[in-house]
Amino acid sequence: MTTPNSAVGNTSSQGWETGVRRTFSLTPAQAWTILFSQPVLGAWLDNKALLTFQPGDTYTTTAGITITVTSVTEVKVIRMKWQHKGQTNTSTLQIRVIPAKEKTTISFHHEWLANSQEREEMKIYWSHVLDEIKKITDSQTH
Repeated sequence: MTTPNSAVGNTSSQGWETGVRRTFSLTPAQAWTILFSQPVLGAWLDNKALLTFQPGDTYTTTAGITITVTSVTEVKVIRMKWQHKGQTNTSTLQIRVIPAKEKTTISFHHEWLANSQEREEMKIYWSHVLDEIKKITDSQTH
């Protein structure tokens, strides 16, 4: 939520934030499995990531992004701390799998970003991930 004098994406409760979502012809279970396995995992984390995504799991990508899983509700939502290499700021990433009739919406919500520039960068990043999920799921159905 923004106030009339605040910039888009700058909230009083979560600082700078961004969110993107897209609906896919998948069940929630399929969407959850796809998100946390290769090749989709490679699109948002990296191709070497092999973790169970349980609270306390920590992983550092080849690009230097460190994540720490903070909470998991299987096939619904996962929250994690996200820190770019060399930054002191730690942001919070929430990935949701939301049933939508016979389809499922995948949502990335990233909050506590450092500034408007990081907000825009992460919006582009997560939009690209959704594009990759679409490419991968389309190729699996054809």
